[in-house]
Amino acid sequence: MKFKNFPISVLDLALFIYFIFFIFYHLDWGAPYYFHPDERNIASSISQLNLFSNLNPHFFAYGSLPIYLVYFIGLFTNFFTNHFIFNPMVSFDGAIIIGRILSAILTIFLCGLIYLYSLEVSNKKAAKLSLYFSLTSVALFQFSHFGTYEIWIAFFTLLLIYLLTIYRKTNNPIYLTISSCILGVLCGLKLSSVVLTIIPIYIILETLFQKRFSFKTILDFIKRILISTYCFLLFYFLTAPFNLLDSKSFMDSMKYEGGVATGSLSVFYTGSFLGKIPILFQYEKILPFLINPVLTLLSIPAAFYTFYLAYKHKKSSHFVFAISFLCVFLSGSLLFAKWTRYIIPAVPFLYISIAIFIERVVKNLRKNNFQIVNLFLVVICLIFSFAFIKTVRIDTDTRIEGVQFSEKNIPSKSNILSEVYDLGIVPFNGHFQNINLFNFYDLDNGNLTPSDLQILLNNSGYIILPSQRIYKSRILDPKHFPSGNKFYSQLFSGKLGFKQIYQTPCDIYCKLTYFGNPIFNVEETADVFDRPVVFIFKRT
Repeated sequence: MKFKNFPISVLDLALFIYFIFFIFYHLDWGAPYYFHPDERNIASSISQLNLFSNLNPHFFAYGSLPIYLVYFIGLFTNFFTNHFIFNPMVSFDGAIIIGRILSAILTIFLCGLIYLYSLEVSNKKAAKLSLYFSLTSVALFQFSHFGTYEIWIAFFTLLLIYLLTIYRKTNNPIYLTISSCILGVLCGLKLSSVVLTIIPIYIILETLFQKRFSFKTILDFIKRILISTYCFLLFYFLTAPFNLLDSKSFMDSMKYEGGVATGSLSVFYTGSFLGKIPILFQYEKILPFLINPVLTLLSIPAAFYTFYLAYKHKKSSHFVFAISFLCVFLSGSLLFAKWTRYIIPAVPFLYISIAIFIERVVKNLRKNNFQIVNLFLVVICLIFSFAFIKTVRIDTDTRIEGVQFSEKNIPSKSNILSEVYDLGIVPFNGHFQNINLFNFYDLDNGNLTPSDLQILLNNSGYIILPSQRIYKSRILDPKHFPSGNKFYSQLFSGKLGFKQIYQTPCDIYCKLTYFGNPIFNVEETADVFDRPVVFIFKRT
């Protein structure tokens, strides 16, 4: 059914309204605590900028484009909200909210780009199905609510591949020039995006070898390479100027970030990735959450079909799509650190490949059968996306629920023991005077001993675990964390003299979102920032 004189169906309109409403719904989640650590680091960088005295973000894990954009938008809005009084600073809270609004807006553009790129590599049916997947995507609903870089990287990555596909088809150098600018922006956002240079290099060489060699051809090739290199470097330094101006800080940060990502530098927050098998881990612990289990299963034959089409049609857009898909997915999967966010740039490619596969599989069926399959998949996606929205955005924040329980059941002057490096304990600080933080991460590296912990245990009436972050890795990996495993095993079994009196409840929507177990069934960063499981124990 379509509206008269209007080129969209009722389903199109319903999904678009659903998407737009929930993309902007509850963008102030976590206020006033703002629990996401990366988001806090970005906002802290913005809040210390001053138009007249300091434009160095002092933050080099990612590039500066979103930081400066949020900062100048903040200056503009402050000027009008402060009765036309100019203030060269942007508040921490303001930076967080503006960052989230930009992520939400960019998510809308990303969905439109998914549709346009799908048209280039397939047909309108597959394009529409990939758009439906995007409008009901748990991955996009979650990361549109973070003022972080994942949506930025996903958008510019897909835009780069889209423009390169147009260039390959038309051989118009303007598309190559714009692509080079986009690649510069991408590397400015995240230096690891340099792996994507494989794609424009391949396309430039391919277009060269398709022509008859002549002096003019070689000259044209050199000209395009020089212009592309210039545009790349120009936009790289425009979007991340202090990578050059403060090169020492930049190199130090890259050394640290590279060591963490590859596992050559051991840090406390990557212990859960020890011994994990790349790709298998993503398919088991990340993709079922981000794109739902049904699409995860479909993505396996879809990937093989994508590479089959690339092999069969080497000169078509399928080949560029396949190598781009491979670059983006593998670059986020083969690293030692396997956080959920590393897969976000690959999500659009997954949706497109699944849509192409579904369309080709059922293309010989009658039109009504394709519509039934289409509707079935959309309903599945809607169920999982709404379960996520209900669990994480509509329900009360789990840390606040823990505080509400504690206010009623724990005396305000009680001695409480908790974990360090977890922002989830912050809301408890306003209600309890004696909270001691212990570095449980150091139990297994020799810096602390069980006797150090025992002293605190003897003086504590309650233990609060603000999330499952340490508990999960220590329970699952006794080989690498023998002391941590022993402590948490004894704590949960009651052998330490403490009884569990509270655990974040998990209703039917939560069970559907995290497949029955929000602790062990997903990679921890899928929920530890916006819906951690809180545990409270009382001395018996």
